[in-house]
Amino acid sequence: MRDARGVVVGGRGAPARIEPITLDEPGPGEVLVRIVANGVCHSDLWAIQNGNWGSPFPMLLGHEGAGVVETVGPDVTHVAQGDAVLLVWAMPCGTCAACVRGRPRRCAHAWDQPPRVHAADGSRLTGTLSIGSLATHTVVHAAQAVRVPDGVDLVEACLLGCGASTGIGAAVNTAGVAPGDTVAVIGLGGIGLSALLGAKLAGATRIVAIDRVTSKLDIALALGATDVIDAGVDDPVTAVHSLTDTGVDVAFEATGNAPVVAQAVAMLGRGGTAVAIGVPAPDSSVTLPWGDAMTGAAYPNKATLKITAGGDPVAADFEGWLAALADRRLDLRPLISVVAPLTDDALATAFRAMLAGEVIRTVIAVDGRSEEDHGA
Repeated sequence: MRDARGVVVGGRGAPARIEPITLDEPGPGEVLVRIVANGVCHSDLWAIQNGNWGSPFPMLLGHEGAGVVETVGPDVTHVAQGDAVLLVWAMPCGTCAACVRGRPRRCAHAWDQPPRVHAADGSRLTGTLSIGSLATHTVVHAAQAVRVPDGVDLVEACLLGCGASTGIGAAVNTAGVAPGDTVAVIGLGGIGLSALLGAKLAGATRIVAIDRVTSKLDIALALGATDVIDAGVDDPVTAVHSLTDTGVDVAFEATGNAPVVAQAVAMLGRGGTAVAIGVPAPDSSVTLPWGDAMTGAAYPNKATLKITAGGDPVAADFEGWLAALADRRLDLRPLISVVAPLTDDALATAFRAMLAGEVIRTVIAVDGRSEEDHGA
C-alpha cells in the first residue's frame, strides 16, 4: 500500500480539497503512476457540479494527467516501470457494444477507476473520467497509459489527455477536415484552440476564430487562424458569411452553450459539417431551423451536425500526436497560461481564472517544478 495525496470531492457540489489517500498495488491490466503534471479542465468543474460522469462519489479529481509508471500489474507489457506516460480517459475500452462491433471511435468508455484508490476513511475513490490525476499518484487501466517519447515535457504532453486531443480529434476524426477546407471555431479555450490546431494539421486553408476575449483572438492568430471575429462586437454568423461568401465547410462549437450549436450550423456552406465539442449543461437543448422560410426550401444546406466525445480517438492517434510533440510539428505550449503547484489555493485560483476566461489552461505541476523550469 502507498500513501499519497489527492484532490478529493465528497459529493456533488462539495469542496475540492487536497487530502491524504492510499493506493493498493495495481491488479492485472493496471498501472500505478506517479503524476508529474495535470491540466485543470472545465470537465473537472462539470463533474463537481453535475456528478462524477455517472461514477460514484467520493471522487478523486483530475483527468488530464501525465506522469511516470511506478508499478505495473500482471499482464501489462506495453509500458514498464520508469516509463513516462500520458493518461487518457478517452482510450477505447474494448468492452462496450461499439468496441465489440469493431467501431472503437464510437466507444462508450464503459469502465470505472480500478478499485485501488482510497480516501483516509478507507472508502473507495473513483477518479474523474476513470483517471483521478489531480494527485501525487493514481492507478488506472493500463490501456489508458500511453508511453511518451523521450524529451517531451509532461507539462505540455498532459494536455493531450483531454483538451488538446478532444479538439484535435474533433477536427481530424469527427469532422474529417480536408486540405483546402474553410473552418470556423467558436470559443477559444483549450479545446477550441486545439480544434484550430487540428484543422491546421489537416490542411485547412482558411480558419476563422471566434471569441469575445481579445487576448484569445490574438493567440488564435499566432496559432494559425487566418481571420478573427470578436463576437462581442459583431454577429458571428453574419461575419462568417461576409468573410467567406458561401459559408464554411466545417464549424466547431467549443463553448458548451446550446445556442452556439445553432450558430455553428448557420455558418455552414452547402454540405458543411458542424461539430459540437463543448460540454453542455445536463438540461440544455438545441433548436435548429428545419427549412428556409426566405427561399421556401427544405434542408437548404444539406448540413450535418455531429457530437463528439473526446475527439473519437484510438491508441494510434495519441501515439501520433505525441510523436508530433516530439518533433515539434505540434506545439501546445501556447495553450499553457499558468503552471501552478498542487495546493488548495492554486486549484481555487485555477478554477476562478478558468471561469473568468483569464487563462487557456492552468497546469498543476505535481512534482513541484516552477513555471520557469517548464518553459511555459
